[in-house]
Amino acid sequence: MQRYFRPGTDRSPLRRLGDRFFIEAPGLPKLLVTCSPSDAKLMFTERDGALSLGEALNRFSPHQVLFGSDNVIFLEGQEHAQERRRLAPPFHGEMMKSYEQAIVDIALERLEQWPTETPVEFLGLARRFVLDVMRTVIFGVSAHERMRRLDRALLRYCEIAESDGFFRAGTLGVLFTGRWRRYPPLDRAAAAVDAIVLEEIAERRGRGSLHSPGRADFLGSFLERAASEEGAKDDATIARDMRGLVLAGYETTAISIAWIAETLAHHPEIQARLVQSVLAGEHDYLDAVIAEVMRVRPVFPFTARRALREFDLDGVRVPRRAVVVISIIALHERPELYPDPLAIRPERFLEARPGTYTWVTFGGGAHRCLGAAFAQFESRTLFRTVLERRRLGPGTDRSERPRRNHPLLVPAQGARVVLSAR
Repeated sequence: MQRYFRPGTDRSPLRRLGDRFFIEAPGLPKLLVTCSPSDAKLMFTERDGALSLGEALNRFSPHQVLFGSDNVIFLEGQEHAQERRRLAPPFHGEMMKSYEQAIVDIALERLEQWPTETPVEFLGLARRFVLDVMRTVIFGVSAHERMRRLDRALLRYCEIAESDGFFRAGTLGVLFTGRWRRYPPLDRAAAAVDAIVLEEIAERRGRGSLHSPGRADFLGSFLERAASEEGAKDDATIARDMRGLVLAGYETTAISIAWIAETLAHHPEIQARLVQSVLAGEHDYLDAVIAEVMRVRPVFPFTARRALREFDLDGVRVPRRAVVVISIIALHERPELYPDPLAIRPERFLEARPGTYTWVTFGGGAHRCLGAAFAQFESRTLFRTVLERRRLGPGTDRSERPRRNHPLLVPAQGARVVLSAR
């Protein structure tokens, strides 16, 4: 079954079963697996409460333990829409544009520290860059000593959240209780992060300014919103939400950035055209490269919804409590949508923008990833800055295959590249 959720899905024996098929296995709910864009549309646009993302996550993932049961991903209907509107402003428009110089400054600082003329794992560089961006843009912490403590606490928290121990404990919980169990080391690491964020909040309230000096940040935006709302979230909940934003975007964005670097290193013709475009001050081709890499190497290879009642999916009866699973990567490899689908051709997205139900790297519908635009903006800003100053060469003989990491698709060798001065 794993082959159906990895690049080259045409080689999976499951492809012989057609676009959609049921899977039944001991200890698991019935699964309807599909790679049909029309099924994706029906699933993402369902509005009658028959399908639930939160219930699918509860059954198969640690999201409730990590983010809390009142997180936006677990809410449905009007309650979900209201919470999403509350969270949305820092991710879009002029607010997001205001982060650009801070991201450029971080990229320039990191770029000077990155080794040249020797193979390096770009995934490690990307993780450090993304963490710097999140500490600056999400938390806005400027006090140097607090910054160092927050960095250490965030790294520790993310390491535990991605550890084998956490996933082994959680898997046992799913098998025996149907729910992901709590993990004390993770709880302690989360409390350490939250304590530092609460320090930052208290300092801002004490000086009478909810934003960090000289720039906007997510934390300040949420504090301002809370100050103007009735029944607003308390500071402890805001701190937890900030931590959730980091965890949701840290590893996924770093992996996407690593795949982009690895792809450019192994496709010099794409890199050459991209450099020419970047130096000319254009970004259409850079956006197309990012979209194409995210098509062939989506970080999450699938998304799912659980049926809260019997549901008809274009003529197929989905029983109550069954789970509808969309293989994102199989959908992205449909040749009628993307001719020669395993080939990397950014030009596909110069001719047409990514389709709502044919390019679903960030999911879709009301539950589409809230940080999608920010993740793409961050990638665009980083690579524009890097390619103006560095060349990317391959650090391995051939393009890297992905390996699974709970369940993300990660470059098998960490996206090894060689940076050289331009």
